[in-house]
Amino acid sequence: MQDGRITGHVRSVLRDGVGTTLLIAGEDGTGTDLLAASERSLVERGARSLRVTAAEEAVQRDGQALLEFLGGSEVVDTHQILGLDLRNLPPLPAAPVGAELRTWHELDPRALYELDRLTSADEPGEAPAFAPFEDWYAKMWGHPLHDLDLSLVLLLDGRPVAITCYVSDRRARMESAMTGTLREYRGLGLADYAKTVALHRAREKGFTRAYTGNHTDNAPMLAINERLGYRLVGSEHTFVREVPAP
Repeated sequence: MQDGRITGHVRSVLRDGVGTTLLIAGEDGTGTDLLAASERSLVERGARSLRVTAAEEAVQRDGQALLEFLGGSEVVDTHQILGLDLRNLPPLPAAPVGAELRTWHELDPRALYELDRLTSADEPGEAPAFAPFEDWYAKMWGHPLHDLDLSLVLLLDGRPVAITCYVSDRRARMESAMTGTLREYRGLGLADYAKTVALHRAREKGFTRAYTGNHTDNAPMLAINERLGYRLVGSEHTFVREVPAP
């Protein structure tokens, strides 16, 4: 805070000795301060290793400073960040037979948790163990950036089988946090349909830019994003470093 005004925020999570810093966002010049404060807190609470994701300046404010701050840390994962001008969306495809869409606010959080857990299991790239329900719920429902009105669940013949989830600034910019389909329902165009509808709804609400992250070996999602008009903006890197013994 500065003069009683909130200038940034960051989320810190400690699990099994791993301290993770998430969603660093602040005014210019505050990113490294937020990261340093988060990591001090995590070490004080017993973190044995520190984990954080940072991107280039084209993707994340203070990105270059954060990357320099993290110099020397081990890079354990890298993926592309893609951007989309929502004025250039393709037309809505026809709804799959038997498909219905609901916002995240309309479904039982425990059902959404299981769907998110199962669809995330096959995501490419390095990733920590999936969070317990209580932590997941606090992250999804408790963080101001998660937009549960833009986030959608696709039901096929009444069963939740696909999700698309977003964070946003509630005004103009949104970012995909997860899009996935249960394994036995893939290849039916369900994720493509849900994501396209979510983007069209966002445009109707006044949003102008959408972002998403992709591993280069995730061919199905890359094909969806290319069809939607996403283009490469930059790269995001996950860093891990060990806390020195006292």
